[in-house]
Amino acid sequence: MSVRRVLASLLALALVAPPLLLGMLSVARQWRWPALWPTAWQVQQWHEVAGDLTGAGMMGALARSLALALTVAVVATALGLPTSRRVAGLPRRGAWLTALHLPYALSPVVLAVGLLFAFLHLHLAGHLLGVLLAQLVFAYAYAVILLSALWTPRVAALEDLASTLGARRLQVWWRVLVPVARPMLAVCLFQTFLISWFDYALVRLIGQGEVQTLTIRLFEYFTSGDLRLAATCALILMTPPLVTLLVHRAVPPSLLAPQAGSSHE
Repeated sequence: MSVRRVLASLLALALVAPPLLLGMLSVARQWRWPALWPTAWQVQQWHEVAGDLTGAGMMGALARSLALALTVAVVATALGLPTSRRVAGLPRRGAWLTALHLPYALSPVVLAVGLLFAFLHLHLAGHLLGVLLAQLVFAYAYAVILLSALWTPRVAALEDLASTLGARRLQVWWRVLVPVARPMLAVCLFQTFLISWFDYALVRLIGQGEVQTLTIRLFEYFTSGDLRLAATCALILMTPPLVTLLVHRAVPPSLLAPQAGSSHE
């Protein structure tokens, strides 16, 4: 067996083993050393998840996490596109892009403590809106940085051409810039979704224990020693990103490819 095949097998094992381990933990009733497999099985924790329709349990945390992540992704991407165009046209573009890296240069905990001081005075701490605004600080900066690579001389030429042909400002955006930016917008939506979806520090500090998301529930189950519910929560936490990736792979490339030619119609 070649070295490449060995490395590929090890990589595949490293990718598959964690979900399999979490899956077995989520349905294990007894699993004691030195047994390689659980000696008893149960699905009670999954029944609890399926039957939990309250806001305090795992289903409530799932709904809250989804709503929060989707809102952050849409708002950050929608604001990041025009902002990135504005930044791209500034004389000192590099300095502005460097400044946008500051939220990531600092520790999220340090920045969250600073935001918490302001949010306490604004009565936003302990509320979902406060967590949303705190996550937008990171997601919005990331969206601007990512989308700033869109504004190339070719895009500027397409924009000038559309304006010369009589297109109004809104038409230039809707018929030229948005179609050209479609692939990067899809990436930006996915990445900013993940920023919110896997966030723990901001939810913990800004939410003040009042905003329950899946990451908060996961750490609570883990610290309390309930590894079965922790594994169940971890599997649920992994599902939306994996589903999104599978859907993205199933979408024909033509749907995401820039449609510059149609913008001149």
